[in-house]
Amino acid sequence: MKLNERESDLFQALIGTSKSAASLFPVLGQAIAGYDSYKRSIFERNLEKALKHLHEKVEDIQAFFEDDWYKSEEGKLFGNKVLDAALDAQLEDKQELFINTLINGPRCQSSNQLEKLKFVDILRHMSRASLMVLADIHNLLVQQVRRENQQNDELEAFPLISVQNLTNELSDKYHPYLINSAIKEMEGQGLFSNFGSWKKDGSGKYRSAGGFESDICYTEFAAKFVEFIMINGKFRGHNTEYQQ
Repeated sequence: MKLNERESDLFQALIGTSKSAASLFPVLGQAIAGYDSYKRSIFERNLEKALKHLHEKVEDIQAFFEDDWYKSEEGKLFGNKVLDAALDAQLEDKQELFINTLINGPRCQSSNQLEKLKFVDILRHMSRASLMVLADIHNLLVQQVRRENQQNDELEAFPLISVQNLTNELSDKYHPYLINSAIKEMEGQGLFSNFGSWKKDGSGKYRSAGGFESDICYTEFAAKFVEFIMINGKFRGHNTEYQQ
């Protein structure tokens, strides 16, 4: 999608300054200049892609960044953290998801600042393949998640994470080894747990509301993370939309 005139001006302003290099040794100086040119080219490409993703999802980019939350210290910290990741060439395959989190940052009322920053860290560390598998797991299990502030059927089973069951469900899309690897990656990021839910007692401390002795389950924390990297309940990847 082509940027409009004001957004094009914003793009030019953002890339208007760059590091300059000089050297007493001509050959080394040429190498440094070439490297700087290459890095600048990558930065400009990623910045333009990020702005296009944002342009597709919000009506006015300038007004978006003038949101009161993004003017606060919390908003500035969150915005800087997300944009740093979104413009990282090593994370380019997840750029649109970082833009989703940028949009959801001020909107999300169910997570506090610490949780939002943690979600950015999880997104930075997880592979694109695992995120796609996670989106499908979310579709399969989200209705069984015990939400802290919702009425839950206490007799309904917790959403069990079973490699065998998930392989049966998803192996038409992903190889079983990839599914198994993705599940281990998700567990390593703390998205799954033996505890199915937590409730606050009269003292304000959390107490376990049930779970498994040795198995793990899909948690509210995992569901909130997936929803935080989605826009309108959709995770887009490889021309496929994953619905909540």
